[in-house]
Amino acid sequence: MSSRRTIRAEPFRLMRSLNLFGLDFLDPIVLAALVDERPLLLIGPHGTAKSELLNRLAAALGLSHRHYNASLISFDDLLGYPVPELDAASVRYLRTPGDLWDAESVFLDEISRCRPETQNKLFSVVHEKRVQGMALLKLRYRWAAMNPPMTPEADPDDAYTGSQPLDPALADRFAYVVELPSLLDMPPEERLSLIREGGRPVQEESAANLQRLVAAARESLGAVDVPDQTWAAGYVGELVPLLAEAQLPISGRRAVMLAGCIPTVRAASRALGRKETLSECALTTLRAGLPQRGQGRRIEAAKLGAIHRAALKTVGEPVNGPWRRIRALRDPVARVAEALKHAGGALDRAEVSDLVSEAYASLTVPRRYLFARHVLPRAAQLECLTVPTYELLAEPFGKLVAVCDQETVTFSLPRERMPQWQAVTQRAAQLARGDAQDAQLANILLTLVGVEQQRFDVDELIALDREWKSLFAPDTVEHREAA
Repeated sequence: MSSRRTIRAEPFRLMRSLNLFGLDFLDPIVLAALVDERPLLLIGPHGTAKSELLNRLAAALGLSHRHYNASLISFDDLLGYPVPELDAASVRYLRTPGDLWDAESVFLDEISRCRPETQNKLFSVVHEKRVQGMALLKLRYRWAAMNPPMTPEADPDDAYTGSQPLDPALADRFAYVVELPSLLDMPPEERLSLIREGGRPVQEESAANLQRLVAAARESLGAVDVPDQTWAAGYVGELVPLLAEAQLPISGRRAVMLAGCIPTVRAASRALGRKETLSECALTTLRAGLPQRGQGRRIEAAKLGAIHRAALKTVGEPVNGPWRRIRALRDPVARVAEALKHAGGALDRAEVSDLVSEAYASLTVPRRYLFARHVLPRAAQLECLTVPTYELLAEPFGKLVAVCDQETVTFSLPRERMPQWQAVTQRAAQLARGDAQDAQLANILLTLVGVEQQRFDVDELIALDREWKSLFAPDTVEHREAA
């Protein structure tokens, strides 16, 4: 991955140059959308400068621009008025000042509020720069904006009831799908800058800078290295199963777009003078490249960060590499067992700890006790976890020790839970006659019922304990020697 010169020693603040504040994170994404001319969708509450941003971009670039309210639009607005020819074999359109034929950029505002039949007709404009089957030869930029759509999970008091989730196919045509913050979500200094300077017009110098930035980013993109393109394709290939596992599946079209957008975002980052690596640009692209946002899905930044890190671990790794074997396992507990085989070698403490924490979070309380019972001794032997992860696993045992340290323990259970208590005490008595491991399991069962007030099938839990005991046992002499 070679480095290219940038046009400035210090990062250029694109949004601020347009007197838009609190939106610095958009700089590489917006510039990338201007460079590759892929569709851009902005999502945000009212008053978050969605329209202002797109209209200022068009003005700064000197584009022949059209701004339509999609909720009110008719096709006469786009095409002009249809007039049948005398032979009735064709139709021509009487041009209007606002039609699309000479437009270089189009902004479809309130796209989530238009009727389904209108949304379907706008589909071809966004997707292929065509309308009613006719090519829009001058159209370069397709932009849209919407309020957060109404979903079953939305708070009715804060929801935009007229804003509906986009059709999945339409949302999938927008290469960049970005959420804008509300005024309250901005840092105080950004909020103050917006209030003081947000209404000022764009200066000629800023418009000239934008045009130079686009040209510089295009030059950088034209010289992109083949290894960078190969890496981007491999990275997206690793994302596909990870996103599906997180219930954020992407189409083949989206995968191709993501792989193509990563070098563009990298070129934009370079032109802006930002010192971001290719992998950092990949994360920026991922955050702005998921169509589910247009359907009202809330996507946590932490979740995307974890998906990104997992993809980085496997991209370029051999087919039989440890991370590929780990990620091929769907069960998070089985992943931990596989990871422990490579602790201290292919995997460091932080990586093993992430997998342990992920598995622990996915388990019910009874299963957490069993998980800690088998993982903690093995991890302590290997010295392969971070201190916070040791503390996480030790938490169930803290409660267990507190119970065992008392000479007598009194539990209060409702009458309807007595059958469960009798079943547990019966199995605990049988286990107590065994070895130390069986006695520990007996105490865990009693603690789960009496202290944790958990309901569970005791036979099922004991069977799972045996399964995990085998799963976490060292497989070979070599593994024991490595430990």
